[in-house]
Formats: sequence, C-alpha cells, structure tokens
Amino acid sequence: MKNLYRKARKAVKSAAPDLKKPVVPTFSLKYTTLFLYHQRMYEQIKHLPGDIVECGIGQGVTFTFLTTLAYNDPTPRTIWGFDSFEGFPEPTAEDDSIRAPKKGDWRLTSVSEYYKYVTNLGFGDDWTKSNVIFVKGFFEDSLQHYTGDQIAYLHLDVDLYASYVTTLEGLYDKVVPGGVILFDEYMRGMDQIKYPGAKQAIDEFFADKGVSPQRDVHSGKYYVIKPAA
Repeated sequence: MKNLYRKARKAVKSAAPDLKKPVVPTFSLKYTTLFLYHQRMYEQIKHLPGDIVECGIGQGVTFTFLTTLAYNDPTPRTIWGFDSFEGFPEPTAEDDSIRAPKKGDWRLTSVSEYYKYVTNLGFGDDWTKSNVIFVKGFFEDSLQHYTGDQIAYLHLDVDLYASYVTTLEGLYDKVVPGGVILFDEYMRGMDQIKYPGAKQAIDEFFADKGVSPQRDVHSGKYYVIKPAA
C-alpha cells in the first residue's frame, strides 16, 4: 500500500507542485486508488475543450482531486461544484435499499466552508475565484445556473434515482464527444443492492445512446466516454 500511496503523492506533486498541503489522505488505500483513477480518466480529456463539473460534492474528496488535476492543466478550465449543501432530497421508491436513504442525509458542509478549504490547500484565493464555482441548490434548480458551453469531465456522485435522472438529462448534451461521464454509485452484481436507483437511472438513460458504462479494473468504478454524434 505504501508504494501505491507514494505513486499517488508523486502524481499529486506533478499535477500541482505548489500546493501547501497533501491532497491524498494519508495512507488510505481507498483514496489513493480513487486519485489514481481520476488521474487516468483526466488524461483522456487533456486534449479536449470544456469544463470540469461535479454534481454531489459530499466530503469534497473527489472535488479536491479534480481541482488538483486542473491546477496545472495547460488548458484553462472552470471547475464547477453542484450540491444542495442541505443533504439529499426526498428519495423515491427506486432508492429503497439496505442503505435506507433519507432526506437530509449527507449534509456535511457549507459553500463558504468548502471554498475556504479549497483555497487553504494552496491554490490561492485569486486562482480559486477565477477557476472554481460552487452552485448551491437541488439539481432541478441549480443546474440552470451552469453557464459554460462545454463539459469535458462530468463526475456524478448523486446517489439517488431522481438526482441521476436530473443531472444526466440536464448536462449530458453539454459533454463534448470524447468527454467522460463518471458514476460514483453505478454497481453490478450483489453490490448494486446498495444503490438500485442509481443503476436504474443510468441504465435507462443510456439505453438508446449507443454506449453503456464500462468498468475501470483498478478502482471498480464505472464511466462512459461520450461517442461522436
């Protein structure tokens, strides 16, 4: 695990050598694997125009990784973070599972607290103000405030059926061909019982798109590369 962690820290240093604080949580195999996954996926879009968008910030781990990767990217990008900052909306019947999700789950932080956290990592106030945008609100309201033209990297960590439907319907058309759409909760086999609504929404959305989620063998996460029109 130490070798994997060193690899992640080396990747972080290469991506953003001026950061004051480590971005990969110390000796966490889960987070180290996750950072390396996003680094590999980010390489897929370095030649493409477009913003980085995350829906569902949660604890902010992935958002921090994506900000780190964008920091030294020669292609200027805006990093958007959409979150209610009030926890889950009301789950629907499709989300009934052993997790028993409830409205208000995952209410963790505020926009101001997380903005301060990102700035204090060492990105700097000026860079953060110019490149990072947080939008507060439930997705059916907040996504209309996305003012970018193109998305190169779309990470969805929204847990619930209706939230996946809303974010995919609202943002998929803005993803450039070759851009990546990543799903935090898409699972197959016995693991899907944890997030049945997420998998159902994703499968339904892509049923007529000529593409289906594929699995990253190292992290176990699923993603789609948007095909050309």
